[in-house]
Amino acid sequence: MPHWLPTPTNLRAKREIAQIEKILYRIIGERRASGRDAGDLLSMLLSAQDDDGSRMTDRQLRDEAITLFLAGHETTASTLSWTWWMLAQNPTVEAKLHAELDAVLGDRAPSLDDLPRLAYTGHIITESLRLYPAAWGMARLVVEDHEIAGYPVTKGMGVAMAQWVVHRDPRWYDAPEEFRPERWENDLLKRLPRFAYFPFGGGPRQCIGNTFALMEAALILATIARKFRLRLVANHPVVPLASITLRPRHGVRVMLESREKKEAVSSSNDRQAAVAD
Repeated sequence: MPHWLPTPTNLRAKREIAQIEKILYRIIGERRASGRDAGDLLSMLLSAQDDDGSRMTDRQLRDEAITLFLAGHETTASTLSWTWWMLAQNPTVEAKLHAELDAVLGDRAPSLDDLPRLAYTGHIITESLRLYPAAWGMARLVVEDHEIAGYPVTKGMGVAMAQWVVHRDPRWYDAPEEFRPERWENDLLKRLPRFAYFPFGGGPRQCIGNTFALMEAALILATIARKFRLRLVANHPVVPLASITLRPRHGVRVMLESREKKEAVSSSNDRQAAVAD
């Protein structure tokens, strides 16, 4: 349906967009008025200048901010939801993650400087994006006549590419349906064909936030997994919903379990067993 038709869905979307814009314009206005450089992305956008010295209008800032507000939030949230869902079902992977976090971090929170040493943590995010990519499919417009795998494509046609399908192709991955973060060891990514793995798309229109997203997801995973295990709520259905992004239709319900409490009990039991022996 055209967006201008007053259908219930369009009217609801219009109200929700207005609410988001109200929030963003308020934040932009407050930051402009303060003149404060907060060292964040909004401050960078406010200080950006064109060749003629002009700066972004509120409308341009709104457009940039809403991209970060939406694309930069839900995609990472969905990726972490799928990651925790798979970790909860793979105790061997979870144990290896905890071992790395304990060895690298000890009792402190992770920082950006820790990422090079949190290799397995990064492999978990990479594998999660392989099996459940936030962008499960994408399309491009053909700009010139060509042939792909024997199929003719002509200028003006749309070509769809599904990360979900390619990432599960046995030509590129052993046991493609299995959650195996260790497959990314020894630089597998460099040995794959260029578009055998493309959770962020590729080419000049590749997601501009890919590096930030990988960094953010790995740090959040390390921060939470350092202290907690997440256990799945029994009988809660987890079903992929292929909307604009790929997310769990009913969410992922979990129970938090403190690692420190459980490991303290386990350690106490071990000591008691040693005394008994």
